[in-house]
Amino acid sequence: MNIKQILQQQFAKAIKEEFNISMEPEDIHLERPQDESHGDWSSNIGFILGKQISQDPYTVAQRINHRLTHPLIYRKKTINGFANIHLQTEHYIDTLVEILKENKKYGTNSRLKDKRLMVEFAHPNPFKAFHIGHLRNIILGESLVRLLESQGAKVIRTNYQGDVGMHIAKNIWAFKKIDPKDYPETTDERVTLLGKLYAEGATAFEENDQAQSEIREINKKIYSKEDPEINKLWDLGKKWSLEKFHEIYERVYTNFDREYMETETLDTCMKHVERALKKGILEKSQGAIIFNGEPHGLDTRVFVNSEGLPTYEGKELGLAYMEFKDFGELDLLIYNVAVEHNSFYQVTFKVKELLDPKLFKGKQYHNAYEFVGLKGGKMSSRKGNVVLGDEILTQAHNRIEKIVKEKSKVENIDEISEIIGIGAVKCSFLRISPFKYLAFDLEESLNFEGDSGPYLQYTYARAKSILREVGEQKPKKIPADTLTSDHEIALLKWLERFPEVVEIASSEYTPNDICTYLFELAQRFNSFYKQHQVLKAEREEDKLARLALTQATSIVIEKGLDLLGIKTVEKM
Repeated sequence: MNIKQILQQQFAKAIKEEFNISMEPEDIHLERPQDESHGDWSSNIGFILGKQISQDPYTVAQRINHRLTHPLIYRKKTINGFANIHLQTEHYIDTLVEILKENKKYGTNSRLKDKRLMVEFAHPNPFKAFHIGHLRNIILGESLVRLLESQGAKVIRTNYQGDVGMHIAKNIWAFKKIDPKDYPETTDERVTLLGKLYAEGATAFEENDQAQSEIREINKKIYSKEDPEINKLWDLGKKWSLEKFHEIYERVYTNFDREYMETETLDTCMKHVERALKKGILEKSQGAIIFNGEPHGLDTRVFVNSEGLPTYEGKELGLAYMEFKDFGELDLLIYNVAVEHNSFYQVTFKVKELLDPKLFKGKQYHNAYEFVGLKGGKMSSRKGNVVLGDEILTQAHNRIEKIVKEKSKVENIDEISEIIGIGAVKCSFLRISPFKYLAFDLEESLNFEGDSGPYLQYTYARAKSILREVGEQKPKKIPADTLTSDHEIALLKWLERFPEVVEIASSEYTPNDICTYLFELAQRFNSFYKQHQVLKAEREEDKLARLALTQATSIVIEKGLDLLGIKTVEKM
């Protein structure tokens, strides 16, 4: 039982004793006051109960506070209708010992034990560039997986990639003009060529009627597999793309249990479309097969076009049945896909639920994150001016390497620069709520003094440098007369919050909560370090206690960064 649950029980007991009203402990709202001088925990119970019994909220809160007698509570304060409490420092000292004992397990729990979840993320399409949007997707998805796993869930990682469709037909139309002897040798050169070919094909499709007709014909042949030349170019371009994608996956520490391809859905999707058609879920309209969303308050969307080819919606039916059966029963499938696809998922979720409610109803969630761009403007893969994800990572690496060379004499500069650079980009992406637009700024992400990945890395390295001089501490008890200053207590109290923040971030799919927490933790640690001698403390007891506080800080920063999908460096 955590401290919040203990306090909820105490409040329920006090309410029963004072007002003879029974309340379930979990129904009592407790939160952290924004102003820490108001207390460690606060409840609006005065307002809630006061309205129920028609009494003044302040008086109700004060009477409840009077009844709270738990030994961990040392001060109670009533503000308006809020019952605020301060906890004994002993509680935070015990938490410090717990952190050192649990180490990397600190912050985890079994809230989602026995739950089987699937997270579908990344979604780059072969023949198109892995751009900054894909980078936000994969960075967010990787962190969500780690957060859910920290709560005890079994998480299956999947990736769905579009290897058929008009974007490929446009690419192959231009690809046919390239002499095989001019094919590039390196992965980067190959994907650069594919990007240029797509831009060329997309422009021709819009501006030239004959090209448009040829591209539409190529699209049909991609599905039918009747043209050997097109099949060969399709295989080659797909191979080139996937090789590059896997290089990027490795750089951002991501892997998948299964990578689904759009072509895999073609064998079964029409079967499910026909079933939905027979049940009246889908209907024929002007030569196409559609879902009429109006009766459901949803958009009307096409599942099979007038040429008889399944659309993304139709293919989604084939994909969903594979995903829900390939790995056994799922409790929830989380689609990590940008907000622009809201209508798509609302409609396909509804169709699947109507078609097979036992399998799908209540088990699908669209994690609709917002767009990402640059502070300097918009991107367009059609025009060939996309910002490549790999290019962002490489620029971050190179600029960090230059900084490290100027400021440090560490070995393995290339490895350290890669870790810090990747972490800088990830932190910059994750520190903003996924449900807000992100204007990425590379220079800002590399700042060693702001709310950034390098600042967190620097703080972690500082803590580890202190610990290297004396070794790790594992005290079973820390003397009560140590860690009494404002800076020490502020740091202690923030360390205690970590499990709570992780639970919120995993429940609400908000890794930015972890970022916000870590930045505040780093600031508190650096303030503590500035104000107090650690290795040169006058008393041995103070030295050991401060070393324990330093070690706990390093443990929590490392664990927090790991949940964000960021590695750490011990020397900078």
